[in-house]
Amino acid sequence: MVDVVTRKGFRFKGSAQVLTDGPVFDQILAMYRGEGGHDPLRDADRRVRALVLVRVERALPLISPAYDDGASVEEVAASWKQYWDELHGW
Repeated sequence: MVDVVTRKGFRFKGSAQVLTDGPVFDQILAMYRGEGGHDPLRDADRRVRALVLVRVERALPLISPAYDDGASVEEVAASWKQYWDELHGW
């Protein structure tokens, strides 16, 4: 998982299971529906067809080579914001 603006994130290693139905699927989807006080995902029942449940056995930081020259988070974020603004003509 990487934040595309700051170019930092984490690499997770472990085993995964794809869920398309069953009690664990229903329990997780309830969170996306907004049941139990969580913020709802609009149209969760229509938009979510499968969930990936990962048992994380190891997590390591993932940092882009954009930081190799000593750039700060703010500088890297500003660089990517400028790139996307120019790309889209904003």
